[in-house]
Amino acid sequence: MEKTNGRGRKATLHMELSTFDIPPAGEILVLAKHCAIGPQAAKRMLDTVAPDQFELVQPEDDLIDGILVRKHLFLRADKDSLIKAILEEAKSIMSDQCMLTVKCDITVGVRREI
Repeated sequence: MEKTNGRGRKATLHMELSTFDIPPAGEILVLAKHCAIGPQAAKRMLDTVAPDQFELVQPEDDLIDGILVRKHLFLRADKDSLIKAILEEAKSIMSDQCMLTVKCDITVGVRREI
């Protein structure tokens, strides 16, 4: 949509529409030490909109205070390996006040001989 006001100025509106995810945290929420919400408060918030779907992991780390992970991801991947990967990737792009939402898809491949 474009609109011109007669003096040469133009406003352009660009929108991308998608479904609203409940909760709006993706599959993983990573909280830095000094972000606006603490890990326990974030867990309570997510439990309000998605009861018992997230697990809080609080790693021994100098930057990350908490990681909230959808429990179903631990059925598809080893918990320690997944947390280690999240820590490595998140720390490379976040500050001590950051809160990251992460969309995570784990594909499991199975091959059997019968």
